[in-house]
Amino acid sequence: MKNSQNEEKNGTMNGGEKNDHIFMDSLTSLSTSEIAPKLPRKIPPISSYMIKTVVMIVLISILLLCVSEVVTSMRGYKEAGDIYSNLSTNMGDILLMTDPAVSKSNKNFHGGTTEIFGTPTIPEIDVGPSDNEVSETLILLRAKLKSLRETNPDVIGWISIPGTVIDYPVVQTEDNDYYLDHSITGTYLKSGSIFADYRNASDWSDQNTVLYGHNMASGEMFAQLAKFKSGSFFRANRYIYIYTDEGIRVYTVFSAYETNTYNPYTRMHFSSDNEFVEWAKKAYKSSLKAVYNYTFKFNGEDKILTLSTCTNGFNDDGRLAVHAVLTEIRK
Repeated sequence: MKNSQNEEKNGTMNGGEKNDHIFMDSLTSLSTSEIAPKLPRKIPPISSYMIKTVVMIVLISILLLCVSEVVTSMRGYKEAGDIYSNLSTNMGDILLMTDPAVSKSNKNFHGGTTEIFGTPTIPEIDVGPSDNEVSETLILLRAKLKSLRETNPDVIGWISIPGTVIDYPVVQTEDNDYYLDHSITGTYLKSGSIFADYRNASDWSDQNTVLYGHNMASGEMFAQLAKFKSGSFFRANRYIYIYTDEGIRVYTVFSAYETNTYNPYTRMHFSSDNEFVEWAKKAYKSSLKAVYNYTFKFNGEDKILTLSTCTNGFNDDGRLAVHAVLTEIRK
């Protein structure tokens, strides 16, 4: 009985193996075209609802990012306004007390001997600040500057331009990067500060002293230098005031134009007086022709102030330059 069962089992196994061989042999006899291809995996269709949802999420994300940028910018503008409005309290008014445009005479030039030809469009009046008023003004200014230096020893002066909101302290440090995004108090500030080129002498003695400031959409910092592209504004606002420990430096604007960073308009050191005079003449001739009706003659002893800001155009290298020459120092 046991033997018969084993034979039956062996027969079954042998039959199964035989069937397997028959099946494998049949596969090898088939051609590739006769074998059914593997069906691709079906990808469920993307519904229009899903597409709309994804698009909506992307648009909402972009909107939130834009809102965040606007809020950040507005906060930065407010911070800048708070910082500089507190610092500039009455400074502009103090400087204007000695405006040569309302003086009886403006012939006491210091430094160079630049000659200015042309008929002033600002009428002179007979009453100007007295010597005592000028002395009192200088006392107030020196006290203000001393107070600012206690906040930040990088302060080297103050700039004020009538007809604009430009009324800020001027700082200088060891590079031209730090004050691009830092306030006079040392805090991060997108609008930065008005600062002198680090290569300039801090006592304003170079033949060309260069100040930089951002062209802010809020109109702050050096944004309103663009007003000098208007002929009527240019002729009615001839003076830039810089207050230093030495006194009030009065500069007369002689040129304004758009340029780029490849133009050596910020050059500050020259190998000879003749080279400097030629550079000054080129800066004058570069001015927008419609904005000025004065003729200037330069010499090697002149001190020029150059203000520079971005034009915020499609070209990142675009700049607006305003040049002025020192015509008086009130001590």
